[in-house]
Amino acid sequence: HRVARYAGPERIAPEWWRDRPGTRLRDYFRIEDQSGRRYWLYREGLPDDGRGGAPRWFLHGVFA
Repeated sequence: HRVARYAGPERIAPEWWRDRPGTRLRDYFRIEDQSGRRYWLYREGLPDDGRGGAPRWFLHGVFA
């Protein structure tokens, strides 16, 4: 797939007063490919955040 458009990131973070070791930020993106298919992806973690290695990407949903 080739990305034609995207929106984001929209960040979801844990409560600042409840910083738990190992809890990672999530950045959500809305993606549209060249065929017009739309996806909802998120990246868990940031590079070098010290909370569990490299960031990981997930498909959160597909828009109809």
